[in-house]
Amino acid sequence: MSAEGPRSWMRAGNGVWVTAYDPVWPDLFAAAARPLRAALGPVAVRIDHVGSTAVPGLSAKPVVDIQISVLSLEPLAPLQAAIERCGYVY
Repeated sequence: MSAEGPRSWMRAGNGVWVTAYDPVWPDLFAAAARPLRAALGPVAVRIDHVGSTAVPGLSAKPVVDIQISVLSLEPLAPLQAAIERCGYVY
């Protein structure tokens, strides 16, 4: 959701709240991805903005989804610690 607050909210049939596309979503992703890239370094093969907020012009639930791709989840502890240092709950 933008700093301006929700815009054009509508309730979908399944109980999910959806809003008109917000052009700030890519910027929110970029801001969230920077510390993840720094914390994970080369272990993160890719960090991508995924889901409906990643599609320009598409109405979506105002949640920026992030996918982190790694070659292996083992050992898990260092990955978990790096993500948690960025403020996320594993």
